[in-house]
Amino acid sequence: MSHRATNWAIQQRGLAPATKLVLWHLCDRHNPDYGCFPSQDQLAADAEISRASLNTHLDKLEQAGLIRRERRLDDDTKRQRTTRYFLGFEDEFAPKPCPDSGHGSTPKPCPNFAKSRVQNLDTNPVSKEPVITTARHAGATREGRVEVSADDEGPDLDAAEAACLAACGEGMTQTARAAITGTTATIGAWLKAGYDLELDVLPVIIERTAKPRGSPIRTWDYFSQAIAARHAKRIAQAARSQGAGEAGAGPAVAPGGPAVSPEDRLARLAAWLNSGTYVPPSAVTNTQRDALLRAGLVTEATLRVHQIY
Repeated sequence: MSHRATNWAIQQRGLAPATKLVLWHLCDRHNPDYGCFPSQDQLAADAEISRASLNTHLDKLEQAGLIRRERRLDDDTKRQRTTRYFLGFEDEFAPKPCPDSGHGSTPKPCPNFAKSRVQNLDTNPVSKEPVITTARHAGATREGRVEVSADDEGPDLDAAEAACLAACGEGMTQTARAAITGTTATIGAWLKAGYDLELDVLPVIIERTAKPRGSPIRTWDYFSQAIAARHAKRIAQAARSQGAGEAGAGPAVAPGGPAVSPEDRLARLAAWLNSGTYVPPSAVTNTQRDALLRAGLVTEATLRVHQIY
């Protein structure tokens, strides 16, 4: 992970939320010493979109001059290796075509190259989202923010962010508010992940902004882990009340600690899996895996990313 790369991604304006989310995950996979070489499957899993949608957003990023892709072949086997992504802030970045695929020299999308892997329109079994057409393509922006047409099927991010800013109250300074509005794509990611604005997002923002902090909040992602945990707990409790939990399971008591109910343990495990951090496959039993899937707390794609089958 490169903080310079992710900070650069956050500062980019005029992108559709899903496209900016793909850029952020791409930058999150950047290594300051070696570069950026994530696989198609990894990026699609990170962004929770299909590979076909992923490449649509990558095309938009390349056409906007923010990234450049370079296909690579193994010198010995001549088999295709993972694509090298050059990011706009890197010294090596230049708007010129790579020697193999010609990326960067034509507005044609990647599937027009017959040998490109992105011609394979397989999809991840995760949430699908429409490709959002923004007013940026028509040259219309407002205060650097993207105007989304009324025909778009995506969430109303302006209204959602206004509610989030209102929930911050006096716990967020004007300087922090100005900085955090550059990360609106995170709110779109919350809503696309199924987090409820009223039940999951706003209560966490109200609670966390009321607490004293040593440094100001600069991005909406500051709240992401707590929101995921609250959502997972709420869904687990709902599933348990409907009989989806395991029958006869009582709360467990850790030695010297408070009682922890099965739904709390399941919610914490789901939050850990959905946080994107490393989870060893041995940390999840088959029984827990089945219970997580039944309760809808995680997707099969998320489990596969952690090599849990």
